Amino acid sequence: MRAFRPSIALLLAALCCQAAAAPLMDQPYGPDAAQLADVHLPDTTDATAESGSPILVVVHGGSWKGGDKAASDVVDDKLAYWLPKGFIVVSVNTRLLPAARPEQQAEDLGSALAWIGRQAATWNADPNQIIVMGHSSGGHLATLLAADTSMQQRTGAQPWLASIILDGAGFDLLDTLPKPHAAFYDEAFGTDPKQWAAASPAAQLRGKQPPTLFVCSTLRPDPCNRARRYAALIQAHGSVAELAGVARNHAQINADVGEDNEETRTIAAFIDARLAR
Repeated sequence: MRAFRPSIALLLAALCCQAAAAPLMDQPYGPDAAQLADVHLPDTTDATAESGSPILVVVHGGSWKGGDKAASDVVDDKLAYWLPKGFIVVSVNTRLLPAARPEQQAEDLGSALAWIGRQAATWNADPNQIIVMGHSSGGHLATLLAADTSMQQRTGAQPWLASIILDGAGFDLLDTLPKPHAAFYDEAFGTDPKQWAAASPAAQLRGKQPPTLFVCSTLRPDPCNRARRYAALIQAHGSVAELAGVARNHAQINADVGEDNEETRTIAAFIDARLAR
């Protein structure tokens, strides 16, 4: 396992505000060596912990073949923002290509959420207040798991409170893949339309979805157009779906969450509204 090097956000929290307890790194949620999560805990003296802390689950991107739960752009600013507010932040790794297809990666996320629900009491957390935040391919995994009720049942994942999708991809693969697309889609999903359907949130969508905020880049037309179309499908199933366009590129939409900007304020307001209910 990789040695843990404290992030800048954690060091600042520890030195300035005493907002973070010692993190629990590389916690196994499944039998595979890749099925690991980092659990970042708020200070146990935080008053919000007495009623059970909300949990922010972070799912990194990386075109289904790369990325890591501990990367600075994945967690640093999110920890600096949400730990002082009393949140527990759990950053998740799944298996990646070629070891696991995207739908298997989504099952890993389901297993991770089931594990988080079982562990919540030991962290003084509320398993009914789980927010899932996924970037890029991580957003695809979150939307696929939310759409596929049979996958939730297989993995033991209980419905979560809300989803935040940061410039997500692959919402409707049966529409995307017959058209010109990035080469990494072929590596991830192959050429068989049956396989596309199995990994497509739009094809698997059943029933009500967790309230979902899609944050998309306005620097190109595609990100917000595909998010808008999938948000409309969620709304047609009687669920809440909102869209927030931001003038940031694909990487910045993830890395900038937690900084003092309109994107963070929009996400925080969406989360707070769900918690208030």
